[in-house]
Amino acid sequence: MTKLLTRTDNLLIATLWHRMLEDAGIRSEIRNRYIGAAVGELPADQVAPQIWIRDDRDEARARTLIDELRRPKASPDWCCFTCGERVEGQFFQCWNCQALRPQP
Repeated sequence: MTKLLTRTDNLLIATLWHRMLEDAGIRSEIRNRYIGAAVGELPADQVAPQIWIRDDRDEARARTLIDELRRPKASPDWCCFTCGERVEGQFFQCWNCQALRPQP
């Protein structure tokens, strides 16, 4: 039985969340992909992209995964081994020399 899991602000976020759920083995679908232009004519919460799960037994695990995406863990800043530049933790590549962040 399908069940509404959440609504998103835009189709890009909905697509990312859908793929993450699918990769975790939770069958899901995106609804309201193309009716965003109707906002104003229809209530905003009714035209926003929605993520539906196909098996309501997956709801708890799906909500946990979505919550993790909504509140990402902060990463510490790192120092580029190639050029010595300090790089903010959310970046995986040095802005100065394009070297990749070393793996932990």
